[in-house]
Amino acid sequence: MQVDPATLGNRWLCYRETVVAHYDDLINDEDYYGHLLRHLAGEVHEDDIDNCTKHDGTLEKWDGFAHTVQSFVREMGPVEDKTPFNLLFKAYRDGRVDDVIAQHDKFDEKQAGYVRRLLAIRSLLDRRADVLRFALEKAGFEYTQKFIDEAYEVDKEKDPKTYAALEESEFRRIHPRKDPPWVVFDVGGRLPVDW
Repeated sequence: MQVDPATLGNRWLCYRETVVAHYDDLINDEDYYGHLLRHLAGEVHEDDIDNCTKHDGTLEKWDGFAHTVQSFVREMGPVEDKTPFNLLFKAYRDGRVDDVIAQHDKFDEKQAGYVRRLLAIRSLLDRRADVLRFALEKAGFEYTQKFIDEAYEVDKEKDPKTYAALEESEFRRIHPRKDPPWVVFDVGGRLPVDW
């Protein structure tokens, strides 16, 4: 999928278009969140209603956050006011975890679990250990397959704080880290094979 920069203008982008435009640096972070979070109010693209409302496995592979926003809308239904979500992710982009927590605490408990799922996948993708730790400590949300897969990709040496946030969480007790087969069955691995 390609997004033509000439047609962007003030046009509202659907999930896939937003992900591609952001990846191609045609829109900035603020626009990325703006396009995605606009869907929370139940707005749909009449010319692309399938991609707007149905489960999109490709979107999940491309961008776990965009897919989680789409899942939120399907599972929770539209919200009356998307402003609290915009403020939450503005605080996230500004980088102050205390501000993120303050914005999170303004949501009712029904929405808060979904909000933590959004924060968890976004902070995991960005390797923001402070926000990830907060979301995992509060918990109360379902872990998506994308979250589980991405958690296994975190490298202890490269991202020690994110790794620690995952390892010290209830998530890791539910989804323990496993050695890949080549480690388990290779000579010298935990379970050496007598060739």
